[in-house]
Amino acid sequence: MIFRRQTFPRFATAILICVSASTALPVNVPITASWAQRKITSGKFPIHSACMMPPQANLTRIGMKGAEGLSKESDAWAAALEDMVESQLKSDGIAISSAINPLSSGASGGEIRSVISQIQQKFSSVLPLIRKKPGGIVKSAYTLGDQVGMLPCSENSEILVFVQGVGRLVTQGRSTMTLLVGGPDEDAVLFLTIVDSKTGEVVAFIQVYPNDASLLDPESAFGPKLYQQLADMKIGSARKRAAGRGH
Repeated sequence: MIFRRQTFPRFATAILICVSASTALPVNVPITASWAQRKITSGKFPIHSACMMPPQANLTRIGMKGAEGLSKESDAWAAALEDMVESQLKSDGIAISSAINPLSSGASGGEIRSVISQIQQKFSSVLPLIRKKPGGIVKSAYTLGDQVGMLPCSENSEILVFVQGVGRLVTQGRSTMTLLVGGPDEDAVLFLTIVDSKTGEVVAFIQVYPNDASLLDPESAFGPKLYQQLADMKIGSARKRAAGRGH
């Protein structure tokens, strides 16, 4: 396990991590950390290209009357998180493609969406196991199966990247009450799961908790910590140099 401890005092209790509208996972330890197979950290599995799976995010706003789901804002935040991750990878020379892109396969949009749905369903069943025992990644314990090879992008990519986030926003009134008597505060977590695009094996997993920047600005809130986790895993030549310098 690659472990970089980050203090997060505001996050004193567990929250629920929603990876879809109907799936929730508990976060028990609010730390930024990553786990990766040896072939990733050793550089024996060079990554030159990545295929981005559709991002998933869930934002909730806590007010004086309780919690409110934010569907439209969640979609926008998911896209912003994906853009931030893509920017991090592109800056190090990793080519990016989208899982929904047919490329030269000739597959229809409906066919691709069907494959993506199957993969997402399998991923949703595996993710609770990863969250419970992330160290199993090092032992090649988790796989999505070779159905990932049915995606057009898998032929030209080494990895599939799953981006997920959950955030909790707090209204001004609720925030003021929290300062006075305690209660919920603004918090979030970003999950990044990396899968071998040919075999379906889960080869790396990252969870990132934000700094004090606005959650709606992913580059500022998550970017620096995500960069360090990717550097620790030695993904990309620039990150290898940064890791070697201890930055």
